Amino acid sequence: MNNQKTRYINTAKGTINFPAYIPVTTFGEKYPLDQLIRPYLPRMSQCVMVSYYYAQYIKKNEHPRLPLMVDSGGFAALFESSVIQEQNGVGIIQVKEADNKVKVMHPLEILEFQESIADIAFTLDFPISPKAKKEEALFRQRLTIANALWAIKNRRRKEMKLYACVQAWDAESAKVCAQAYVNAGFDGIAIGGLVPRVRDLELIKSIIQAVREVIPDLPLHVFGIGKPGIVEQLFTWGVDSIDSSSYVQLAAEGKLWSQPDKILTDPTPLERMHLALCNLAYVTSKTLPLSVSEMFFSTTNLSRMLT
Repeated sequence: MNNQKTRYINTAKGTINFPAYIPVTTFGEKYPLDQLIRPYLPRMSQCVMVSYYYAQYIKKNEHPRLPLMVDSGGFAALFESSVIQEQNGVGIIQVKEADNKVKVMHPLEILEFQESIADIAFTLDFPISPKAKKEEALFRQRLTIANALWAIKNRRRKEMKLYACVQAWDAESAKVCAQAYVNAGFDGIAIGGLVPRVRDLELIKSIIQAVREVIPDLPLHVFGIGKPGIVEQLFTWGVDSIDSSSYVQLAAEGKLWSQPDKILTDPTPLERMHLALCNLAYVTSKTLPLSVSEMFFSTTNLSRMLT
């Protein structure tokens, strides 16, 4: 799958060459800006990431035309209403919803859904807050490992690539987690829980390098860190791919990565779409589709901002 000169991963929908910046998108009605952007993603990226939660809203006619990554939705473990429990050797999340009903997230339910739709899937993990006590951190890591090993043993759709998730708080704990996955048959490794630690780049570097030392040949993904500058550093430290929604979050605020000192006040939906595509082009080093470029300069506010 990989060699020293060229790193890549083959999926049912095509090859993803590394390093790769993977844009995050959503489905459903909550974020309409994503619906405007999505038709352009095949021109701007090799792959797209959708959270387990939003992937459930994908309609048959909305399936992306490029490889689809689906995470486990493990971020729900950070909700105040959520409880992590051990059940028959695996970790589950119980989330109390607005109507006081309890939704249970189990590795089996998540894996079955991922196998129905994903080209690359990630095992159910439990993010560890920087403020977590050692006992809680060890508990979450142990169940993260248990869920990953359970998933690789119970995967049925072999063409779906499966990444094991690493949750850690320092280099040593990252190494322990990664070592649990050696020779287990995973197609890649993904590191979560780094976003709350992003101000400590030396810590992030040590965690990444600890994992890479243990798994030198497997693709290595990092969740959620997508700011230009930091992305380049992640790639030099051994990361193969990252995913982020920063490109669209900045656009919603009327901001361009290439001109951070300028803000477009009260941008229209079309202007937000233009900004998002500019941000994505900036971080992926892609050129904008001609149709989008032409639309930019028919929009007065954006023209003024970009010149």
